[in-house]
Amino acid sequence: MTKSTTKTAWVTGGSSGIGLELTKRLLNDGYQVCIFAHAGIEQAVTELQKISPAVGGFEIDVQNESTMEAKFAEAVANFGTPDLLINSAGISIAKNFDEMTSQEFERQININLIGSRNVAHAALPYLKQAVQQSKRPKLVFIASAAGLVGCYGYTGYCSSKFGVIGLAEVLRMELRSQNIDVAVVCPPEVDTPLVTEERKNGSPITAALKQLGGSMPVDTACKEIYQAIFSSEFMIIPGTQTRILTKISRVLPDLYRNQIDKKLDKIMQKFAS
Repeated sequence: MTKSTTKTAWVTGGSSGIGLELTKRLLNDGYQVCIFAHAGIEQAVTELQKISPAVGGFEIDVQNESTMEAKFAEAVANFGTPDLLINSAGISIAKNFDEMTSQEFERQININLIGSRNVAHAALPYLKQAVQQSKRPKLVFIASAAGLVGCYGYTGYCSSKFGVIGLAEVLRMELRSQNIDVAVVCPPEVDTPLVTEERKNGSPITAALKQLGGSMPVDTACKEIYQAIFSSEFMIIPGTQTRILTKISRVLPDLYRNQIDKKLDKIMQKFAS
């Protein structure tokens, strides 16, 4: 693919789940897209080329900024600077705190939070280049509703996603004067391979409690996310049920926690009997 006036998007975690679905929508809208992932790239690119040939795949590990810098440079050489960067790379390990090893906790922090930092830092020179080319690039972090409200059985995941939202909040302020926009997406549970895998071994208490925020098919969630990415919204929360829940948690935090405790007590009693 050669550089052109076509808009370019980069999607980390673009070989599966939300990242893959958003990539499909971008290709259908005429973007050329670079997907970055640690696995499944060839299969994803083959699938995506059925939509458009304007797609390239690059293997990265978001924990390793130096190798990511090399792949980003390669993407720019072949596709040009990005108009849009979506960081969708992430993992989840659904275990109670006393069952989770320090390595499992750190892995989620390293991939979800530090990985988000690494993606943003490695891409920043190219986002600034895009501004010099009269573009208004946008950096989008895929966080989670679990970064807005805590969830039983998600100590590592919630900790990392709360951090991603904080990172996005600060970058929104710092990059505003440089004409780089920032948004953060906080979806509820979305039916992706990540969630399917989690359900095999995850806590039934976690699964029951998560339904307070609702669950969304990936195409429905990504339709909302995709539309909102091109708006002026900073915090994107797909799903009416999730928006109501998170608003209550912020406006009436004591009431919210009281209701969560009651719900949790009922769930615990159910599984204890």
